[in-house]
Amino acid sequence: MSSERTPAEILFDEVSTAYEEAFADCQPIYPAIQWVLSELESASIKPAKTVDIGCGTGRPICSSLAEAGHDVLGTDLSGAMIEEARKRVPLPNATFQKIDTRDFDPPSDSFDVVTLTFSIIAGVTQDDIRQTIAKLYRILKSGGLLVFSTVPVEGNNVDIVWMGRPVTVSGLSPTENLEELKKVGFEIVKSEETVYKPAKASSIGLCKEEEVWEEPHLWVYAKKPLA
Repeated sequence: MSSERTPAEILFDEVSTAYEEAFADCQPIYPAIQWVLSELESASIKPAKTVDIGCGTGRPICSSLAEAGHDVLGTDLSGAMIEEARKRVPLPNATFQKIDTRDFDPPSDSFDVVTLTFSIIAGVTQDDIRQTIAKLYRILKSGGLLVFSTVPVEGNNVDIVWMGRPVTVSGLSPTENLEELKKVGFEIVKSEETVYKPAKASSIGLCKEEEVWEEPHLWVYAKKPLA
C-alpha cells in the first residue's frame, strides 16, 4: 500500500479521540469478550496469543484481554488510533502496530484468538472482505477463536456520509458473511443481528444529531476446527 494516508485513515485519524466514547454503549461487544475469556479459561490457555484487527483505541477488547493476562497485539490503519491505544492500554503484554488490515500478513497458525470488529468496511472492496475472512482462518491456530462483527449491508464501493464525514464503504449481506466464514472452514458458534445507534456521537461533538442513524450489526462467534 502507498505511504500516503488513505481517505479511510484520514477519517479515523479525525475521530480517534472521541470514537471510544461515542461507541461505548455498543453492548454486544462485552459478551463477546466474555465468551473469549471463558473459552480460553476452559481450554487452560494462558497466556493466549491474541490479535485485535482494527483495534481503534484499544478498549475494550485489547484492554480486557491484556488485563486477563493474555498477550495482545492490536493493529489499526489509523496512526492516531494507535497513539490513543498506546496511551489507554499501557500494559507490557499489549503492543500496537499501525498497519492496514489488507497488509497485515502474519504466518499461518499464529494466534489463539482473532477479533475483528467493524474494521473491514471503510475504504475496502467486497473482494478485500472475502480475502480478509480467508486470512482470519489462516492465521488462527487449530481450535482458535474468532469474534467477527460488521455492518452487513451489501454494496461495493458505495459513497456515504458517516459521522458527518464522506467515506466509501463496502459490505456483504448477513447471509453472505456467514457463507464466506463457513466456506473458508469456520465453525459458527453463534451469530446475531442487532441494531445500534451511536447516540452519544452528536452530544460529544463528533457530528450533528441529524448525521447519526441506526446501523445494522452482525456479530459472529466462530472456531477454527481442531486439526
